[in-house]
Amino acid sequence: MARIDSQMAKQSDAEYYLTQWGRDKPGDKRRLERICETGCWLTAVPNRLNGTILSAEEFRDNLRLRYNLKPMGMPDLCDGCGAKMTVEHALQCKVGGLVHCRHNDVTREFGSLCKQAFTPGAVEYEPFIYSSTQRTAEEVAAAAKAETTTQQHNATEGSTPVTTKEERGDVMVSHFWKRQRPTVFDTRITDADCRSYRNKAPLAVLRQQEREKIRKYKDTCLERRRDFTPLCFTADGMPGREALNAMRQLGTHLAEKWELQRSQMVFYVRVRMSLALVRANSLLLRGSRDRHHRIRPLIENGPGMSNWHTWSGE
Repeated sequence: MARIDSQMAKQSDAEYYLTQWGRDKPGDKRRLERICETGCWLTAVPNRLNGTILSAEEFRDNLRLRYNLKPMGMPDLCDGCGAKMTVEHALQCKVGGLVHCRHNDVTREFGSLCKQAFTPGAVEYEPFIYSSTQRTAEEVAAAAKAETTTQQHNATEGSTPVTTKEERGDVMVSHFWKRQRPTVFDTRITDADCRSYRNKAPLAVLRQQEREKIRKYKDTCLERRRDFTPLCFTADGMPGREALNAMRQLGTHLAEKWELQRSQMVFYVRVRMSLALVRANSLLLRGSRDRHHRIRPLIENGPGMSNWHTWSGE
């Protein structure tokens, strides 16, 4: 009884502390409200074999972000778009492709854990969600019209292929929820502190994004005898309900394969996913967005390629 009273007293003290700290700073209050869901990476023992190593810069950056402090040594301007560099801008700026790198890193981390739980052959990246037979009437009509108007131009190269929907998932894993049944996972990472979400609770934001993904892709996946699970996270590592269930299921598979405790492996999966997001945050804060690609000519066929080689040689 005394233990329960002590825990209740600590909880009330923590709530009072959060209320006083976040009275004039709503950003601090939002971060502190979800601080219990985003700190599992702090409890991980650094181990190169387990993939739980962080650099000193990554650790310092994310520790300051955890308490809503600006990381040290940030530039004044974004080298990609020239806007003022803030934490909010760094986590959202799409110039330079760092946001896509964060998305791919988290997806690859989940896929790597799935390969350890099953086999490498059971994991496939970027699977098609729609099949070639799931074309809408508008797509078929548009493709037929395009084929009719360009038939005399491509008689030697074959007819124009019918346009299909090419939406892809991020990773597909067999035997995840059920045996002999693949599951398509689609990742989404959002900054819960951005202006458009400041009036919503983080869990409500994640749930809204999960519903959007499910509404868009689940029925199509079920028609192809596949399951669909969205993996939604906040930028600081808070998982949505579907992502949390997926990590628990993955931990169960790892526990069965390695003959370890389920709770230990579920925690291991959560730590690895949290560390992937932590490293990605440091990449967005410190990485370069200055991309100067060489402009190449638009080459549509083989003769164009040979002519381009001739011109470049001259």
